[in-house]
Amino acid sequence: MNTRTLRFYDATAMDAVNGMHLVSVPVTKLGVVMDRDRPSDLGGVSVFAGSVQPLDDGRFRMYYYCNAPWGSPRRMRIAVAESGDGLHWDKPCLGQLQHEGQDTNHIRVNGLAADASITQPSVVRLPDGCWRMYFWLHGQERGMVRYAIADSRDGLAWTLLDLNLPAVFHPHDLEVGQTDWTAGLTAADPKAKFGDRRTWDFMAAKRLRSNDATNVYYDAQQGVFEMLSVWLLPNRPETGKGTPHDNAPGVLRVIHRRTSGDGVHFSDPELVIVPDAADPLTQQFYYLTQHREPDWRIGFLGNYHCWEQTLDIEMCFSRDGRHWARPLRGGFIPRDSVPGKGCMSAYSTNNLLPISGGRWLMLYRAGNTQHNHRLGPGVTDEPWYGIMGATWPRGRFAGLATAGRTVGRALLRPFIQVGEEISLNADVHGWVKAELRDPVGGRAIAGFELHACEPVSGNSTSAVLRWGDEKRSSAAFRYDAVQLYLQVSDGVVYGVNV
Repeated sequence: MNTRTLRFYDATAMDAVNGMHLVSVPVTKLGVVMDRDRPSDLGGVSVFAGSVQPLDDGRFRMYYYCNAPWGSPRRMRIAVAESGDGLHWDKPCLGQLQHEGQDTNHIRVNGLAADASITQPSVVRLPDGCWRMYFWLHGQERGMVRYAIADSRDGLAWTLLDLNLPAVFHPHDLEVGQTDWTAGLTAADPKAKFGDRRTWDFMAAKRLRSNDATNVYYDAQQGVFEMLSVWLLPNRPETGKGTPHDNAPGVLRVIHRRTSGDGVHFSDPELVIVPDAADPLTQQFYYLTQHREPDWRIGFLGNYHCWEQTLDIEMCFSRDGRHWARPLRGGFIPRDSVPGKGCMSAYSTNNLLPISGGRWLMLYRAGNTQHNHRLGPGVTDEPWYGIMGATWPRGRFAGLATAGRTVGRALLRPFIQVGEEISLNADVHGWVKAELRDPVGGRAIAGFELHACEPVSGNSTSAVLRWGDEKRSSAAFRYDAVQLYLQVSDGVVYGVNV
């Protein structure tokens, strides 16, 4: 039977904490994992709002995209790369599209023109083993900018479902007939700008409005598709939250969520993350991706410092996908120091990859330009963006760390021990001692007092707690309710396995 792990992402697992604070797990940055290395990569490679999917043979397939260089006519392509370890990637020629007379790893979506600009592929596996891809289409005839859908049997040959049935619309899609609908309008005048081009009912299209930076997931157990995307709030000058040098100074980006049973018709939007009183006035959120643990969703939020025009990956937490806690605000993966290649931005991909050594790998798009495409202050190189990587131990995201020169104390709320024994997921340079207590009276259980605990030290994901000369574990209390008190010196506790 699997044990259950109590985490400290919010306060629900604890009655009291003193001398300890929540910290994110340290990461090992790997530098550039995939770069532009051929003309067909255009101006660079990006996995932001892209996907990495495991293949049946244990390898990984990345769906990334590349853009034409700055200053060129806008052109975007979705491409494929494959890897056995997540770190070394091959770009197989697919025989679908050419660049400068040469075969490429670019995907062509049947049903679209060969030169269609498509980007940000979000790919999921369906219950029947087939594949579905959501992607943004830009600049098709009739001024379409929409989140289109395509299906595939092998994940390589794709066929458009219905261009007139997108998952969501971008505000710049001219077929909805109004480009200023982000201002919070509730009605539309047919004589308004582009109103004569409208082919959709305005309210029906408005219900499906979004922005780019969209990710779609499929929960096979629940049979539900889930979309996490950007919603644009009106950001009027009198709010004091505007950034005049942003590319969209009239809006404030926040995160919304939708669900679907068939992956085509999505529910009404629901706001799930907006700036709060602890955020700067110019705080915006650019995207949200998630990793699923048995009891938790670990979110990676695009923390957009709009005034500075920089982006960080912020770790956040949820049990249901609707209510998110943000106890750790800032850059989970530190950006490079100026003038490094990744000094201005970090955008996460859609999921984490399990790699050798019991570690998670996050691939992320990094760059040296600000969001408005200007080179960052102090950057002297040419504009660059590419795919970097960072790793950390599996089973760890955030933990309670002791403050300097103190002994941290934590009293967990009563729980039922369902595993054979209680163990710690911790990295301890000093020591940890524990005490089992009666959950009703709060008294220490005889033989399991703090002074009888064998100190735990070292780095382990399952350090068993033991007491007394006999080194007894808590096995006798399996399926009993108990309470655990911890004292920690110079360490981080990431979880308690119960």
